[in-house]
Amino acid sequence: MSHRNNKDLQNKQPASEISPFADSSGKNIPLLVISLLGLLVSLLSGLHESIPFAASICTNACADTTRMHFLHVPFWVWGIVFYLLAAALAIFRQEALAWIVFCAAGVEAVLVVIMVRMHLPCIFCIANAAVVAVLLAVAFRKELVWQQATLGLFFFVVFLFLVPFENSLPFFAEANAGAGRQEYAAAAKVGNEVITNQRLDVLLGSNLLQLRTQIYQMKMQRLSQLIEDGILAREAKKEGKTVDQLVKRVTASVNVSDAEVAQYMQEHQQQLQVYEKTVPNLKQRIQQGLLEQKKQIAVRNYAQSLEARYGVKIFLPVPKPPTVTVDTKGAPALGPKNAPVTVIEFSDYQCPACRANHPVVKQIRKEFAGKLRWIYMEYPLHIHQYAFEAAEAGLCAEDQGKFWQYQDDLYTTPDLTVPNLIAMAKKMGMSGKKFSQCLSSSKYKAQVKKSMAQATQIGIDRTPTYVINGMVFIGGPSLDRFKDVIEEALQAAGIRKQIARKAK
Repeated sequence: MSHRNNKDLQNKQPASEISPFADSSGKNIPLLVISLLGLLVSLLSGLHESIPFAASICTNACADTTRMHFLHVPFWVWGIVFYLLAAALAIFRQEALAWIVFCAAGVEAVLVVIMVRMHLPCIFCIANAAVVAVLLAVAFRKELVWQQATLGLFFFVVFLFLVPFENSLPFFAEANAGAGRQEYAAAAKVGNEVITNQRLDVLLGSNLLQLRTQIYQMKMQRLSQLIEDGILAREAKKEGKTVDQLVKRVTASVNVSDAEVAQYMQEHQQQLQVYEKTVPNLKQRIQQGLLEQKKQIAVRNYAQSLEARYGVKIFLPVPKPPTVTVDTKGAPALGPKNAPVTVIEFSDYQCPACRANHPVVKQIRKEFAGKLRWIYMEYPLHIHQYAFEAAEAGLCAEDQGKFWQYQDDLYTTPDLTVPNLIAMAKKMGMSGKKFSQCLSSSKYKAQVKKSMAQATQIGIDRTPTYVINGMVFIGGPSLDRFKDVIEEALQAAGIRKQIARKAK
């Protein structure tokens, strides 16, 4: 009897020792169903532009959030991987599921923080957060709450640093610099209207960019000198020399020939006339000045050749035009949805500059066909008497599949009165009755006003204005300038795509 009791005590696990993978909940089916639901949400998130139903319920915020990535792999792909793993564990190893759910909850909390901070109300992100919350509630194990909560907090802290850094999110980049990004903060408030710093950036446009570029150049000049000094100090120490000794060795072979001095004097003859009679040994001084310049260049080139050895990395951000997010739902569009470059045009059919620039727009759309997604947003200015009705008429033409053809006529006709708008539609083969009813019922009045309000909110105050992959370009650029901008955008998109492919 005593022997049997001892054996039972040996086999009995102490109550204080809880196996992290022990389980007796038997919730396999609910966990499997929730995991499959999450898998569906992730698939819809990544493919929403190709699915009419998904595209109809999602704003532009969805496009912004689906571009977010970790290790250059989109988060919606990570979501698919996670839910497939969760489904497998729900069937075969339910006891392990709670651990990965807490990890996912930590990451999801970071994405929610980013979504709120960046004002990106993505319906699929919200749905995914809800699925993770339900999954967490069902898989929850009271006896291991502190261990799993600690794991979730660890993932939250780590990803709160990694995700904004990898995705170059503006509020994180400036916070790293110690300033705090103010782009999305309010600069002023008038009644219920909030005027943001982002709006100011867009309104100031090229003037602000020019100032920021000058500041960047000043910082870069000083930064380059600091990097050069740091490299020379390390290399001199490595060779057991002083910096002066290292510089002397690097510049030992540098010299300036008489021909170079003569060429300099010939090129600057007019400026040097003032000094020829007053400055002694002018030729010798010029030679010494040129020698110092060539030595500086030799030292700089030498330091630059060692940058890879000493792991030099420059984090100073290059100034770019202000970026904005535009809700283009319901707006007429041309080109593939997955085009590498999206151009959003804010224009006014009665605006002289818009009319003058429309041939350039048509040429750009033709030359970059297949590479551009061109979206037209109505922005009739109040100073133009017939612009609002013309904007409504264009959307009525869209109902009959004639928007882009009708738009060409709107830009060229001098008469934008309602009778002529209807006559133009009939001449193009549209149903006059349907067109007239659409126009007289103000069917698209709300959409035009919404488009105008968006333009005002993001800081656009003139037409034409183009938003190219989120960057704002005010005014009508020349054909060559427009081509350059599109080529730069295509190149940037190609680089991002290449990086994503390598990561996979």
